[in-house]
Amino acid sequence: MSIYSERLAALEALLFAAGEPLGIDVIASILETDYEEAYLALDQLMLAYRRDHTSGLCLRQIDGRFTLSTKPEVNETVARLYRPQHRPALSQAAYEVLGIVAYNKKVTRAQIETVRGVNSDSALARLIERGYVEAVGHEESPGRPMLFSVTDLFLLEFGLRSTDELPAVDLMSFEVVEKLTKQFHEEE
Repeated sequence: MSIYSERLAALEALLFAAGEPLGIDVIASILETDYEEAYLALDQLMLAYRRDHTSGLCLRQIDGRFTLSTKPEVNETVARLYRPQHRPALSQAAYEVLGIVAYNKKVTRAQIETVRGVNSDSALARLIERGYVEAVGHEESPGRPMLFSVTDLFLLEFGLRSTDELPAVDLMSFEVVEKLTKQFHEEE
């Protein structure tokens, strides 16, 4: 095996063993190489997976980090392995909350409810339970409310590199709703 092939094999094994997205700094450090060589190896591995139609894997980039993932064509088959027998589908309310969290990047429970106009506790709890949303800190405001954001699992399952790839939808933004509310009250 050539040194080049060994590096690709080591990269593939590293990404497989990690089980979560790795940054280029970690990859380069473990492979004992510079960033440029690490990026080159990642590009080559990504190309190899694209060319290999017999493989069910692909290399994905998520928020500047890299991970192995199943190809979209086999996701349904793999999902059967993890699908609980009685796990209900997400409700319309849960999808609305998920959209609000994804579009706002970091949002409080009160901001979610302002956008939706109704209590969203159970929908938010279900999304946290499913691993699509997580608490990421506290807002620097009175009461220090909890901030929520989408997870890497959300990005993986929805085929996104980051939330920046979401199509533009202004009405999902807390700031847009807040501006509209202020304008409405000013016109009264």
